Amino acid sequence: MNLNTHGTVIGINPKTSRIAVRIDSGDISILEVEDTSEFEINDILYGGLEQEGDNLIFNKTDESEHDVYIQATGCNFRTAHSFLFST
Repeated sequence: MNLNTHGTVIGINPKTSRIAVRIDSGDISILEVEDTSEFEINDILYGGLEQEGDNLIFNKTDESEHDVYIQATGCNFRTAHSFLFST
């Protein structure tokens, strides 16, 4: 588990307050965020994206920090889609 992982935002669901991030290894992590409007598709994130639970991540695209809850890691596309859109 890399505590300093880069990832790219690939999905955003304002209804569930979740975003999907494809990390360096190709796996997808699902993050619960306070405000999905603070993220955009293709934003580059940095931090403990493979560590479930509460985390502080850095958005390199707009140079901001965010407290997030990482709900799931190591997901493939189908699993990530289920997490992103389940209520």
